[in-house]
Order: sequence, then structure tokens, then C-alpha cells
Amino acid sequence: MNLTFQRLLKGSVALFGSVLMAACGAHSSNPSTETFSVYEDAPKLSLLDVGAPGKSLGDVYHFSAPLHSERGGPVTGEVIGSKTLVKMATDANPNLERRATLLFFTFAGARDQIIAFGAADYSPAAAEFDAELPVVRPVLGGTGKYLGARGQVTSTRNADGSYTQAFTLLK
Repeated sequence: MNLTFQRLLKGSVALFGSVLMAACGAHSSNPSTETFSVYEDAPKLSLLDVGAPGKSLGDVYHFSAPLHSERGGPVTGEVIGSKTLVKMATDANPNLERRATLLFFTFAGARDQIIAFGAADYSPAAAEFDAELPVVRPVLGGTGKYLGARGQVTSTRNADGSYTQAFTLLK
């Protein structure tokens, strides 16, 4: 190999290695996190009964509620969502059914959004999950200030029907 080609090859390898290290650094296995909570008023629920009358797969609760950055503070956003029945209670487990919940958290006139989606167990007799038992759902993404958001949101229903939504977002 001639000397010029060797130098070019070494330079290319060094450049490729630098780019690779920079790219891997952006997806480090030890990312920093941002945590914050918002407080949700008790949601207004509306049941859409699909299929056979009464409880059946595909039944959907639609809901919305104002969000506050502190309890009792001014409204800073809104949550809009739906809960779809995806697994009926069984004879082996008659007290639990599974619902897939899609949540849109909107802030700043809906310019800043966080989208979360996950499944959790519910009592077949109730529209909402039990108070004080947190449900964790993955954050799928976001827009505006939350562009590229990933992480999780922990939803805790309070005794008064309101919710605390605790976000852990990876940067």
C-alpha cells in the first residue's frame, strides 16, 4: 500500500470512530432524566358501548380533564384520552379486566404534547382503577418542548377522583 492511501485510510477510520462515539453518546445507557408532576382534575368520562349491548371487547371510555402544575393552581394544560377494553374478566379471574389507555397531555395551547399508551388491569365494576394504586405507562413521544420524549408516566388516582401524573422523561 502506498503511504498516501494508508494515511487516508487511517484518517477515515479515525473520523468514522469519532462519529460512531458521538452517535453512541447521544444514546448512552445512562441518560439524564427530567421528572415533574402535573395534577389532573377528576376526569369527565363517556362510555361508548360497541358490539353487543353491555360489557364487550372494544368498549371505550373517552375522557378529558384540566391539568395544573400544582394542586389547586391555574390550569396549565389538558389531558384527553381513551380506555379500550382489550381483555374481559375470566372465570379464573372474575375481578380483573384489562384496558389499553391512550393519553394525550397537552400544554401551551397544545403546542407542547406528551403521548403515553399502556395497558392496565381494572375492576370490571368500575370505570377507573383503584385509588392510591399507581399505574405506569410508557411515554411514546412528544411535540414542541417535549419533542422526542421517551420515558414513563405514573398515574395515581387520588381519593377525591383527581389524579397525580408523575413523568420521568429521558433526555
